[in-house]
Amino acid sequence: MPVYVTAISFSSLCQRARTVLGEILKYSAPVSVFFSRFFTSAMLFGFAHAYAVNQSVSVFSTYPSEALLEACHSQQKLAFLTPADTDNTNLCFEDAISPESFITVLNESGEFDNLLPYGEGNDYELLIANVGAAPNEHQQYATQFAEFTLQWRGVEIDTSSFDSGVVTRDGSPIDNLDGKKDAHLLVSRWLQHMKQSGIFTSKFLFNALNASNYDEALQVPDTVGEFTKLDTQLFPDPFSGAITRYTHPDFEDALVDVTIYPFLGQLSIEENELLPKQLESDLQKARATAELRQLTLYQVSPVSPYEVNSRLAGWKLGLSAASDTSPTIYATTYVFRQQDKIVKVSTTFPPDFSDNIVNQLIVQVEVPEESEMMKKVRSLLLETQR
Repeated sequence: MPVYVTAISFSSLCQRARTVLGEILKYSAPVSVFFSRFFTSAMLFGFAHAYAVNQSVSVFSTYPSEALLEACHSQQKLAFLTPADTDNTNLCFEDAISPESFITVLNESGEFDNLLPYGEGNDYELLIANVGAAPNEHQQYATQFAEFTLQWRGVEIDTSSFDSGVVTRDGSPIDNLDGKKDAHLLVSRWLQHMKQSGIFTSKFLFNALNASNYDEALQVPDTVGEFTKLDTQLFPDPFSGAITRYTHPDFEDALVDVTIYPFLGQLSIEENELLPKQLESDLQKARATAELRQLTLYQVSPVSPYEVNSRLAGWKLGLSAASDTSPTIYATTYVFRQQDKIVKVSTTFPPDFSDNIVNQLIVQVEVPEESEMMKKVRSLLLETQR
C-alpha cells in the first residue's frame, strides 16, 4: 500500500496557497436548481440511504505521528518493563498490521457506499497509520495502536487514535492471522467514533472548517404566501452553503428554493459584476440539461437587473423548456447579495407569478456574517494574485 503524505492543518495552507487552493475551491458552486422535477437538490430532502457514509472516500496508509509513536512506546514500557536487550523499534513497528487488513475490515463493515483504496480525486480521504509489535516478534507485547485521520480536500478535519487493548504476556501464540483481528477491533472503535461524532456529516464539516453557522445565524420565513417551509439543509460542501425549500399545499410541482452560499470574490467586488455571473452559470447548466433531455430552451426573461424596492435590488433570469412530447417547464431565478453571501431564489413557475413571492420572501432573509473560513480563503486568493 503506498504511503501517503502527512495530514496538514488549515493554518499550513498559507505556505501551499497555489497548490492547495484549487483543491479546496473545486466544485465550489452550489448544485443547480433548474428544472427541479429532473435534477434539483431534492436529493437533500427526505432521501434515505442504506449506508452511513454516502460520499466517496479514498483510503491511504500514512506515517504515524509523533503522538502515536509516543503513546505506543509509553504504554509498552509501562505495561511490561521491557528488558534492556529488547528492540524497542520492533515493539512499535510501523504497519505492524498490514494496511490491507484495515481496508478489508472497512469494506466488510458495510458502512461505506464507495470506499476507494488508493483512489485519487475524492473530497474525503482517510489516512491510516498503525504501530505495534512487529509481526512474529515479541508476541507477548500484543497491543496495537492505530491513528485515523480524515481530510476534506487536503484539510485535516478529524484525527483519532485507538489501541487494541489486547495484551498477552505469557508468550503464547496469538490467533490473529495478518492482524485482521486487531484491525477489526481498531476499525470498530473508529467506526463508533465516526457515528458518535458524525465526522462525515455536513454539520461536522462546516464546524471543522469554521464555515458559517447556518443553523443559528440564517433567518428565513416559515411561510411565504401560500408556500410553507419544508426544511433547511446544508449542502455537503461549505462553499455551496445551505438550501431552504418551500412547497405549495395544492401543487406539488410548485417549489421555491432559497440557496445561500459565499461568493469567492473579494468583498469589494461590485454587485453588477458579481450577480450576473451567478445567473450566467445557471444558464449554461440549463442549456446542457435541456440538450440532454432533448428540450428546447427559451429565455422568457434574459439576465437583467431586478428591483424589489428602492433599497433592495438584484438580478433575474427566467427560463422555459419544452418539446413536442412534454409540457413546458418553467424556472425563474433571482440573485441578491447580502454581506459575503449570494442569496439565490429559484421557482418552478414563470416570472409573472414568481415576482410577488420573491418580493415577499427576500425582505425576510438574513444571512450569517462572513465566516473565518472565507476570510482565510479570500486572503489566500489575494496571495495567489500577487
